[in-house]
Amino acid sequence: MLTRAASVLVPLFGRLTVTSELRMRLPAGTIFAANHDSLADPAVVLSALRSLGVEPVVMAAAGLWRVPVLGRALAREGHIPVHR
Repeated sequence: MLTRAASVLVPLFGRLTVTSELRMRLPAGTIFAANHDSLADPAVVLSALRSLGVEPVVMAAAGLWRVPVLGRALAREGHIPVHR
């Protein structure tokens, strides 16, 4: 749900072009690490990965799980809370 939402919302705010030197599918268990400077960056990363055919599992601050709708979506999709 979150990656689909990001894929729909990101193009409303700008153009996203994703290029990759790898034309193969990423194997299960591949780790992609991204840091972000703004609140929009996670949506852009999720949208970019989805355009490459990847359904990512996200590690995020555990406090996000306390946000009513977002927390349920994160839990349902199997994302991982990080307790700092």
